[in-house]
Amino acid sequence: MRGYFTGKTVYITGAASGIGFETAKQLIAQGSNLVLFDVQPLDESLSALKGMNKHNMSIATYKLDVTDADMTSKQIAVAAEHLSPDILMHFVGITGPWTFDEMSQEQFERVMAINLFGTRNVLAAIRPFLSRGKQVMVTASMSSFTGSYGYSSYSASKFAIWGMMQSISFEWKPLGIDITVFAPPPIDTPLTQSEVGVMSQAGVGMKKLAGKLKIEDAVKSMLKGVENRAFLVVPGTMANLIRLQLRFFPVSWVNWIGNKTVALSLKK
Repeated sequence: MRGYFTGKTVYITGAASGIGFETAKQLIAQGSNLVLFDVQPLDESLSALKGMNKHNMSIATYKLDVTDADMTSKQIAVAAEHLSPDILMHFVGITGPWTFDEMSQEQFERVMAINLFGTRNVLAAIRPFLSRGKQVMVTASMSSFTGSYGYSSYSASKFAIWGMMQSISFEWKPLGIDITVFAPPPIDTPLTQSEVGVMSQAGVGMKKLAGKLKIEDAVKSMLKGVENRAFLVVPGTMANLIRLQLRFFPVSWVNWIGNKTVALSLKK
């Protein structure tokens, strides 16, 4: 069976767990060569993927801390010496489920360092190996378009990623390099599970407005978007309704709904 990703070399950051690992699983089934990066150990992920590797594709792993720009450049360059990338899929990110009043400067800076500067570091490192026809997929969030209770650091990082990727797309599109921004609603991953018991009820209530997707379905939507070279992929019915609301309704209406949701959540 041949498909869009068959025979392509896909670099995946954040591949040890969550959406990155699920993407690796779906791509190895489609016959992609995988180059996997994560700051966490990749031994278990590699073992699982080898067991699924029916097409005998190449799988390589590299330790990577995206907040270290020099390390990121060196590791991606080493990987490219062995297998040049056709597609980059960047999933590294952390949440920040604290209200502004509860959050320390250190917590805020860590979210920005990993989510925003980490994304910048990966893009800068991969750029020398991108040419016409190559693709980049960066993970944003529904929080790229709308704020949420308890998400001031996370939303700040994701709003910035959205703006950065729009600007880079204007620069790279004429060179034949296509960008996809993946902006999912909440997905059941270790990232969202880490918020349990930390995020306030008001934050949980606002997140529920966007619905919740199964990780398998979210990744399938993302891969279809990359295949179609779509700039924006927003999976899920509720998430798309919110996106349309943000486009066509005044911000006062959107804020009214958010404030009502917060008020109801705080009463519980």
